[in-house]
Amino acid sequence: MKRKAGTIFGITLTLLAGCEATYTDTEQQVEPNEEGPLDQLIADKGCDASFQCKVIAVGERLTCGGPSKYLVYSSRNVDEVQVERAAQRITAEEKARNRDAIASDMCEPVLPIQALCISSTCQSIVLK
Repeated sequence: MKRKAGTIFGITLTLLAGCEATYTDTEQQVEPNEEGPLDQLIADKGCDASFQCKVIAVGERLTCGGPSKYLVYSSRNVDEVQVERAAQRITAEEKARNRDAIASDMCEPVLPIQALCISSTCQSIVLK
């Protein structure tokens, strides 16, 4: 209960600070890549409480650095070690592809997200 209250308090502070929170029905913040095993692994987003909803950074952006997207998953139904390993594999593959690529001048922002349990499903909230 403390964690849920802390999450709500954090969101309230963010909103009071002039930021806008927007509910989204997708976790991907950049053009989607077919991740295959990772998508299948985190497909069940069922939750009982927000502490079960997690966010994991995946990939590497060529121009700006940082993750290429954030994904939401529920820790209730998955082995978190498997999720982390799958995300690390995808990130390593993107880093390898980026070594031979030419960076563009454009740096599209990938906004961090927060995950909450809403209607028994882990959902992402984009903090702007």
